[in-house]
Amino acid sequence: MRTGAARGQQGHFHEAGFYRSDAEFRDLIVPFAEEGIAAGEPVIIGYDDRKNALVSSWLTDPSAVTFLADTSLYATPSRAIATYRRLLEFHAARGAGQIRITGELPHPGNGGSFEGWDRYEAAVNTVWDDFPVWGLCLYDTVTAPAAVLAVAARTHPSIVSPSGIHRANDRFQDGREFEALPFAPDPLEQTRPMIEQVDRSAAEARQALAQIGRGRVADAALEDLAIGVTVAVSNALVHGRGPVTVRFWATPDRIVITVHDQGPGPADPLAGLVPTPANSAQPGLGLWLIHQLDIDVAHKQADDGFTVRLRGGTTIG
Repeated sequence: MRTGAARGQQGHFHEAGFYRSDAEFRDLIVPFAEEGIAAGEPVIIGYDDRKNALVSSWLTDPSAVTFLADTSLYATPSRAIATYRRLLEFHAARGAGQIRITGELPHPGNGGSFEGWDRYEAAVNTVWDDFPVWGLCLYDTVTAPAAVLAVAARTHPSIVSPSGIHRANDRFQDGREFEALPFAPDPLEQTRPMIEQVDRSAAEARQALAQIGRGRVADAALEDLAIGVTVAVSNALVHGRGPVTVRFWATPDRIVITVHDQGPGPADPLAGLVPTPANSAQPGLGLWLIHQLDIDVAHKQADDGFTVRLRGGTTIG
């Protein structure tokens, strides 16, 4: 049985809160956690070390809460969805009537990148609907950029204020209406590529990467780039519309690859965030596999077609 503002809701109750100080952060998170503890519900909290320590000091029984301090949870949106899903499956199997989760996504205000996390916020409105989860996403209005706050306002059906008032969000856009933010061009994309291939095979793309990549990035990153470009080119040749253009740029410590075709890209707005059946005729499975790699991945749909960008190395510009 669900408690609190999510009582009577089905699926994921997705709520946002906005704060300007530690005091307002406390007013938002403490009731959320304490009510869950009192009801015997799993409470999962994932912030940076400072905020986790603050929350722990404010709670009457912090030992009843699971604190996620490993920042690798938010390595990529698709991996975060999968990790949280395993946690939800674990608690649901143990009979939890409601599972409370709160955490902070990466964005420039906390030293991270927000690319892709707008799609995550839109996606989790549906991908966890088979679990009784209450997700509370708290945003610091002092540090979060305006574009990040605007996304938060468009992706949460419910809003809670530091005073404890819960209300329906009239700015919410469901997945069919939501428009993701375009990813920022990499500075190297404004320069002449080292190699450009048109309508070549995935094997030829791997050969080009091997030609320019050795010694520039770690072997593990180079291997992930090879997997990524193989899948991206194969997807474009099978599912896209030619010509398929692959461009490679490199510096002493970084590699950027774009794979572009003139098709519209996947129709599924969740493509790349969740796995699709292996026998699916759509490109979603390949995109999901790419997003599991330890490299930076972005993709966009535009008037001129669909582009997948892969970046690896010690410096991401």
